[in-house]
Amino acid sequence: MNRRHHHCPPSGLIRPSVSQPALRSSLVRAGALASAVALGLAGAVGTTAYAADEAPTPAASADAASTPGAPATGTVPATNAATNETSPTPAAAEDAQADTSGVDKNAAVTPVPGTSGEPGSVAGVESSVAPGLYQTAYSPSRNSLYVTSAVGRPPVTQSSLIKLDADTLAYQTHIVPEVDPTATGRDGKPLEGARYAVYGVAVDDEHGTVWVTNTRQSTVAVYDADTLTLVKQFDKDIVSHSRDVIIDAARDRAYVSSARSNKIAVFDTSTNTQLADITVGQDADDFSPMSLALDETSGTLVTVSSSSAKAALIDVASGNVTEVALPASVSRASGVAYDPATGRIYVASQGSGDLVVVEKDGTVVNQVVTATGLKDADGKDITSGALNVALDPVHSLVYVTNRNAGTITVHDLDGTIRQTIDAGRYPNHVEYDGRGNVYAVNKGGSRDGSTKNDYVQRFSVIAAPAPTATAEPAPTGSGTPSPTGASSLGASPSVTFQAAGSAGGRDGSGADVAVAAGSVSDGDGSGPGLASTGASVAGAVLAAVLLGGGVLLVRARRRA
Repeated sequence: MNRRHHHCPPSGLIRPSVSQPALRSSLVRAGALASAVALGLAGAVGTTAYAADEAPTPAASADAASTPGAPATGTVPATNAATNETSPTPAAAEDAQADTSGVDKNAAVTPVPGTSGEPGSVAGVESSVAPGLYQTAYSPSRNSLYVTSAVGRPPVTQSSLIKLDADTLAYQTHIVPEVDPTATGRDGKPLEGARYAVYGVAVDDEHGTVWVTNTRQSTVAVYDADTLTLVKQFDKDIVSHSRDVIIDAARDRAYVSSARSNKIAVFDTSTNTQLADITVGQDADDFSPMSLALDETSGTLVTVSSSSAKAALIDVASGNVTEVALPASVSRASGVAYDPATGRIYVASQGSGDLVVVEKDGTVVNQVVTATGLKDADGKDITSGALNVALDPVHSLVYVTNRNAGTITVHDLDGTIRQTIDAGRYPNHVEYDGRGNVYAVNKGGSRDGSTKNDYVQRFSVIAAPAPTATAEPAPTGSGTPSPTGASSLGASPSVTFQAAGSAGGRDGSGADVAVAAGSVSDGDGSGPGLASTGASVAGAVLAAVLLGGGVLLVRARRRA
């Protein structure tokens, strides 16, 4: 009779005798349990990662300098663990009550109605940021959009300079301009609470500043581009009815149009000092400059007159002015864009409600009425109120804001209308950012009247679908083509709204720039998202558990 010899376990412990069938049964149960645990972990990790991948990135918090008493830059404010909401400090709460700007820091971003069309068309997104929006200016170095707001007529007590993310239109920070303590009305009486309201805006990336026009005080101001701290408030009454401002970075200059004179004010942006004016025409009746356009390479400044049917080309180095006659029917011109590649000037005119395209020698290429059949509240015929114009040379398009029509018309370079966009009530300003996007604002609140906050909008051309490609079929063992060898690029294309800075838009090519419409990006687009990462982690956990089970099985067999 064979007997199994057992060694005594250490420390007086007695190892129970286990039969092989029982051991196998236990191992099977342990393996099943390990598999269940591994699969559960895989599902939990994958689900959590997927949820994180679908959650939109929260908007950047406001810079500390925008709100007195806010945490310093780089610090994290206290949060309520139960609600995950920031707990306002007493100073911040008090400042929020004092801030009458009406800025919505959490404004939703939604598609512009009717613009999610076919590839090659213009699509847009919009956000009801604040009331009284006036102009925008883009900063390439910061990828920020600066928006001015001024509500109502004097005394203007509600105004703000707002900084947004240029791609997502998410709020970054804002400031409320200082009160003008010496403001008076036309009757000479003090205007209580009147501020240095901001209207025109331009970014000086070289010096890290933002220039604005204070039209009601006939002056300008300079703010820090990062914190929006006031750098310099110029004296009042130095630029009569200051309207537009544009930066000449190559020459350290800022040019400001004076809508109630025939002057263009000039400032040194390196010292923030005023220089000699540029004079255009005989007087304000002969030429009153409105919008400004600049070809920095050649040093050509272009403007248009609201008091006469004229445009002007100015050599900023010499100060020489060349006037360009517009069609006699042009009335109250206000917007101007310039194409240095062709020398064409694009003029938007409120009175005549049209876009005029002229060569720099005055030859008329086209004169296009941007809307017809419009009437005011009294039933009288009115024009489209074409107000401002922007040129997108990347896509060879021209955008015109039509105040009375409530539209933005998109034209080709010859002036022909290619698309009409619902821009909301009283669209005001439009600006090209140099990388394939165009920004616009309106001044009539929301379309349905639910809020007085105006829209800031970003438009881009929807990229054409990628061409269908056919991959070489992979041979199978039998020498017949594999059905899986076809390229996935042959699938039906779909229009994807991407972030404005993606797909080549940031380098100015513009060919692949599309519009952001709430989609979630996987980081920089070059790697997998959290969902695929979670699946990989779950797979690794499963492999580790099964490997551990195998080791236990081997040890158990040896002991058995």
